[in-house]
Amino acid sequence: MSGFDREKHLKPLLIGVVAILLLCGFWIYTSHQQALQRLEHKTAAAQRELDQLRESLNEYRKLASSLQQVDNDPAGNVNLIASVENATQQIGARSQLLYVRPQPDKVREDLVEEGVEIRLERLLLNQLVELLYQFETAKQRLNISQLRVRTRFDNPEQLDTVMTLSRLKEKR
Repeated sequence: MSGFDREKHLKPLLIGVVAILLLCGFWIYTSHQQALQRLEHKTAAAQRELDQLRESLNEYRKLASSLQQVDNDPAGNVNLIASVENATQQIGARSQLLYVRPQPDKVREDLVEEGVEIRLERLLLNQLVELLYQFETAKQRLNISQLRVRTRFDNPEQLDTVMTLSRLKEKR
């Protein structure tokens, strides 16, 4: 019993090595399968995001083309009240617009002067300047015929204003 019995010790050793190799192989296989599943989930999520991006891009193109069609319309076709509302929206003062009152049209030879009176409250000076600039540089060229500006008694940095805007268009 002093010697090493190959037959007796070699078989369990080989069985143990084969078992360890099989367990390592199984562990590597399951790890690989889990990694593949994670990649498939990431791929599916990326595909959904790509589909949403394509839909958004198509919607953007439709809106851009409709905006271009609106921009190509003659300036006289744009509603004066809508122009005022858009301008106040752009400067962030849409909620401060109290009213827009249409004024009676004035007819002069072959031109008609349309007008509106608007009232805004709690405007900051930079908002008022930006609004006046937008009216002056608009495609349909709005004229500011009257402008009354008052500082607020509760906050001198804020302004209340009433203005009359008008534009000329051809008589039809």
